Amino acid sequence: MIDVAVLPPGNVSCGNGINSGGTICGHSFVAENGTAPHAFLANSALVLTDLGTGDDYSVAFDVNDQGVVTGETTRGVSDFSACLWTPTGIRDIGTLGGNRSVGRSINESGQVAGESTIDNPNVTRAFRFTEGQGMISLGTLGGVNSSAYGINNSGQVVGESDTGPVLQLRSRFTDFSLFGTRDAFLWTEGIGIRDLGHLGGGTSRATAINNNGLVVGSSTLSNGAVHAFSWTHTNGMIDLNNLLPLFSGWILVEANSVNDSGQITGLGLHNGAQRAFRLDPPRIVIKSD
Repeated sequence: MIDVAVLPPGNVSCGNGINSGGTICGHSFVAENGTAPHAFLANSALVLTDLGTGDDYSVAFDVNDQGVVTGETTRGVSDFSACLWTPTGIRDIGTLGGNRSVGRSINESGQVAGESTIDNPNVTRAFRFTEGQGMISLGTLGGVNSSAYGINNSGQVVGESDTGPVLQLRSRFTDFSLFGTRDAFLWTEGIGIRDLGHLGGGTSRATAINNNGLVVGSSTLSNGAVHAFSWTHTNGMIDLNNLLPLFSGWILVEANSVNDSGQITGLGLHNGAQRAFRLDPPRIVIKSD
């Protein structure tokens, strides 16, 4: 484990994304009191570059292999906007009509996935940004809000969305509504948004997708616990804990990223202690006759 350091004169930093060449993006507080984060890029030699801001705040969330970075920055006193950092500087890529947007993931062709408010400041929609096409809303699973967290090189996007109201319950004691859940989704060009379901607890979130279409994230169980999952077209949603050997001591809580080899990393508990994990795909053993 290597310390990536900070932008001076601050003392706090966070790495959010890394590309195949080892370039890291993130944010670092440029004041010792923990205010005013600036997006940074750290090369393979861990030399940090301040990427600058639109006003006084910026955060970088992902970087592709061309070194193009996406994140968010301020544009005025209270507005935040998704942006791209390229060798020519910072670029605001706009919103879906509201006053806030954020870019969370970028692929090798420069497409960005994220979320933006619309003309209603209380409504957030997942978006995909493409050069020449601009920012498009990916819709919802029937509810009001959606957010996007990952995109692959095919332009498929994953995230979470409200599923809408379910039913209205009444009793002689009180009136209350039982609203829809937030489910993980997969959005594909020409097909649209697809509900990936959950592990029995009514909520799920997809955080990443690899170039083979393997989706990872986290979901609640019927007992309220949160477990990491993987999803494929063939197998649907699988609790990653079901792939562990008995008495491993692990509970895999969140799956945050997956590479094209199928290796998954995230947050887990090992004998009760919080730990990062890497889960390798299970080996398929072919028995000969």
